[in-house]
Amino acid sequence: MDTSSFRHSIQTRDQVLVAHAQNQIARTSLSQDDFAHALSRELHRSCPDKAKAKEVPDFSSTKFAGDVTEFVKATGRWLKRVQRWLSGDQDLPSWLEEAWVSALEPEFRDHCVNELASRHGLIGARQMESQQCANKSFGALVRALGDVIDTGSEVFDDQVMCEEDLPHLPAFAKQCRQVEARAGELGRRAEELLANARPALKSIA
Repeated sequence: MDTSSFRHSIQTRDQVLVAHAQNQIARTSLSQDDFAHALSRELHRSCPDKAKAKEVPDFSSTKFAGDVTEFVKATGRWLKRVQRWLSGDQDLPSWLEEAWVSALEPEFRDHCVNELASRHGLIGARQMESQQCANKSFGALVRALGDVIDTGSEVFDDQVMCEEDLPHLPAFAKQCRQVEARAGELGRRAEELLANARPALKSIA
């Protein structure tokens, strides 16, 4: 039995959010401290009133500009709070979930959004904001297609999908979702550009 996929299937929403942050910290040069600072920044950007009420330090504030000692103390206190969430010692509060996802690096953010969305049969597509984003999404689509082809070759090596393919299906399903999401982003962006470029029809009445 594939116990890893079973554990994955029973993860709570909090556990999914924490797992993607832990994965980012483990697989990149970014530390817990880097993530804590990114989380603080996103909280003050997306919900400043709530961030202040919950005593989340704003490290861009002039309050810390000339006080290194207070900056270090605030950093230490905030890092300890974030570490308790990352370790599972404390449950992740619902008010910081959105900022938590936004604080992730793009690759890990996309995977997190897609995993959360797939639990509800949705596609975790993003809003396309620039040509650079479109280029990144196209690159992500190419990578996702490559993953689907690789795993699909294992699934369809006998030209059918059946119970014998169960070990490959969790990865295959996730990779297909990635293709859906990236293709959807690019399709919507193309439609937006077409709509903006289409000249307004003049009335000939």
